[in-house]
Amino acid sequence: MSEPSRDELIAICEAATVPQEHWNDRDSASAQRQVGEAWALLKAGCAFRVDPSMDDFRGRTIWLEIKSEGFDHKEYGELDISTFYLPSRQRLDEANGKDWY
Repeated sequence: MSEPSRDELIAICEAATVPQEHWNDRDSASAQRQVGEAWALLKAGCAFRVDPSMDDFRGRTIWLEIKSEGFDHKEYGELDISTFYLPSRQRLDEANGKDWY
C-alpha cells in the first residue's frame, strides 16, 4: 500500500473530528486540536510527509510531519516543522464515530 495522499489525510482529519460528548480520555481535547491543526495546514497546501520510521501508516497511527511558513520563516527564513499523529482508517472504523484516542 502506498503513502496516503493529501486528500486522504484531509479526509482522515475530517473523520477524526469527534463531538465532545464522545470524548473518553483526558487527552482527547489535545488530540482533537492536533487533528484540527493538521487539517488546516494540509488544506493550506503545506508540505508534508508521513514518517514511516515512527509507525507504519497502515497500523493504528499515522505520524505526519508538516512544514509551514510560520514565525521562524518570516523572521529567519526557516520553515516550521511540526509532527502530528492521526488515527488510521482502521482505528477510525474501530471507534465507530466515537473517541478514537
